[in-house]
Amino acid sequence: MLVKMSDANAHGGDLFAEDNDLSRQHWVLPAKGGDIAALKVEHVAAMEEPVHGELTVRIEAIGLNFADIFTGLGLYSPVQRGEIKGRFVPGLEFAGVVERIGSPENSKCPDTLQGEEQLKHGHQLVQLSEQVWKIARSEASRFKVGDRVMGATRFGAYATRINVPAHQVRRVPDGWTFQQAAAFPVQSLTAYYALKELGGLRAGKVVLVHSAAGGCGMQALEICQRYGTYVIGTVGSESKVAGLLDRFPSLDARQIIVRDPTPSGFAKQLDTALQYLQKCRNANASGIDIVLDAVMGPYFEPAFKLLKPTGRYIVFGAASMTPPSDNLGVSDWLRLAWQYIQRPKVDPFDMISSNRSVMGFNLIHCLNDAETLMSLFEEIEGLDLPPPHVGREFKFHELVTAMRCFRSGNTSGKVVLTC
Repeated sequence: MLVKMSDANAHGGDLFAEDNDLSRQHWVLPAKGGDIAALKVEHVAAMEEPVHGELTVRIEAIGLNFADIFTGLGLYSPVQRGEIKGRFVPGLEFAGVVERIGSPENSKCPDTLQGEEQLKHGHQLVQLSEQVWKIARSEASRFKVGDRVMGATRFGAYATRINVPAHQVRRVPDGWTFQQAAAFPVQSLTAYYALKELGGLRAGKVVLVHSAAGGCGMQALEICQRYGTYVIGTVGSESKVAGLLDRFPSLDARQIIVRDPTPSGFAKQLDTALQYLQKCRNANASGIDIVLDAVMGPYFEPAFKLLKPTGRYIVFGAASMTPPSDNLGVSDWLRLAWQYIQRPKVDPFDMISSNRSVMGFNLIHCLNDAETLMSLFEEIEGLDLPPPHVGREFKFHELVTAMRCFRSGNTSGKVVLTC
């Protein structure tokens, strides 16, 4: 049941009447994924009503993330472990307009829905605790129909509408476009959680940010600047350097490394950048305090060796292992197997004696920790970051093309779909 017009005051504003168009289009992957080209658009004539604690959001823009690529290929861990049953809608972040607010009379829990039932309800794929649902119900009262919002979700965002728990949604800052808003939640939460919560970011630290021209990399640079740190950024090609220096004029070209593909060559590049920080920026750059790495491959060991005592190496992806094709053939599996065998290995005893650490994390786990998620959002909003840089925009029906473009590594900033 929709909240009636007479109940509007209890939810902070006017609500939509029941005769609105509640149809939805969404991109669906087959069970377990495995082929990006297998994504198909489907139409649902009428979405189910949001439950108490959920908002129905008409999506205007969607942000793409590397997790979407690995999900499409069937390599993302929740897909591999069989946590997702049947066909599903990928996508982790969105921006749009609140259309409906779940009624207290509709208190059923959609968490257990899978497959076709989940597609009809149009929600994410995560089981929330009752405590989290209580927080979501409280947060829902803060919104009204017509609010411009952005949010993060565990799958389900590749759609024109979504039912989402209210604690996973924030209002869009004044002056931002929907495209900029859709580019904000995941990369901001990722960069901030990695740098501040795990890395212990504070003024004077030396931070190495891999893929600095990507969406998450640029957001990490923005956060580092707010905290007064010394940054070294890496990129995959020379063509990305000028754009970074334009967006971050306080950086010197000597702080941007076009990664040498060999470990020895990359180690020399890091030494040169550290020498620049020490001599020209008066930094305590005898080594690196924090590494933010979603690339790994041959670049892990040289950077890890340069960590200072108490240094923290934070891993949240492995872009170097991204297959170049839409699906995995024999050669792709052989390549992945070889890369897996050659993956970085760290001795825990050495970490004790050298007082350095490696930390891995997956932002998905924050979604069932409502208090942490909302606290992170509030702290990020307190930094007053500028709107993210959107590098490429594609139409909703161009998703497969957008994913191929994003996978290529030739983009800068965020890749976004518009609905």
